[in-house]
Amino acid sequence: METLKTAVQALYRVHAVEGPPGENGLRTVWHLCPDGAELMSLVDSEGRVRRQELTLLEDHYVWASGEGVRTGYLERGGGRPTAAAVVQTDPELVPQRLMRAALAMGTYTGQDRYLLHMQRVLALAREGLEMKGGLARPSEPTLPAVEAPVVAAQAVFDVPPPATAEDVTPPVVRPGEGMMMLWVLALGLLVGLGMLAFILMG
Repeated sequence: METLKTAVQALYRVHAVEGPPGENGLRTVWHLCPDGAELMSLVDSEGRVRRQELTLLEDHYVWASGEGVRTGYLERGGGRPTAAAVVQTDPELVPQRLMRAALAMGTYTGQDRYLLHMQRVLALAREGLEMKGGLARPSEPTLPAVEAPVVAAQAVFDVPPPATAEDVTPPVVRPGEGMMMLWVLALGLLVGLGMLAFILMG
């Protein structure tokens, strides 16, 4: 990562070279340094950036208006340092490759509009990946999944099963219970009448 930052810092100090407009009306602005960093910007006649290609050591990034960011890498023929490098585009955006460039370019604090444009492009792409969950955040450790124990419905609600007709016990009828209740009622009635007579005579 420090090597990438060094290459980016060297890119900051490079004076951009601007070419004439091409057949498509776009002019090329080059930032090239010997430390393995290069930025090529295509600009229209109104000064708007239409396309940028950034190379940081072996990583390559392409942004085009309306297409977003693509990642890739440099492949040197025959493994020789002096051989011409061929850009190989990743089939899909590689999150860690994008993260490296976004962090390295994020250290820029100058005023070069082309470098600022690429810095912003990479920062937005990184934010989009983080929102989609494409980048793991070190500050959020992954916790192991914990399976909840299987609990039967009987244990959760603690309700006994409903009784069936065969489970109902018939009431026990004891002989003499009815007569006893009548005697108690009659005795209470007599006591009440006696008290009423005593009050009236008094």
